[in-house]
Amino acid sequence: MTTTTSRRSRTDLAHHHPRVCHTPVGGWSWECACGGASARSRTVRLTWHQAFVGALIHSASICP
Repeated sequence: MTTTTSRRSRTDLAHHHPRVCHTPVGGWSWECACGGASARSRTVRLTWHQAFVGALIHSASICP
């Protein structure tokens, strides 16, 4: 007999959930479903660490 349990995903609606992405022109950026994102400039390319820290700072803010 196989027992399966359904796992409910708990979405945290109080905080933002940005994700870090590699840009096609090189470098990294972060974007969030709320519309927030790191600056996207061809002259300034963020390192992964800079994009990650920016995403962490954004995720600490409370959603309206």
